[in-house]
Amino acid sequence: MKYLMIIMLIALSINTFTEDDNYVVCSERTIEKLTKCVNDYIDKGYEPKSGLHVLYKGTSLPYWFQALIKK
Repeated sequence: MKYLMIIMLIALSINTFTEDDNYVVCSERTIEKLTKCVNDYIDKGYEPKSGLHVLYKGTSLPYWFQALIKK
């Protein structure tokens, strides 16, 4: 029974370790770093979706993020 559980966990976790994600989110504290992240993923075949979003929490620095989907 223990071996069956281990084999099942390995089979279910195979997708976790693959590099081929269909959906990624770039998030950075500065717009320059976010732009570099988004451009790197565009070069890998991803396409930006929705829009560029910013989150302010109190008086802290902005937190920029953008979602990308594999073409």
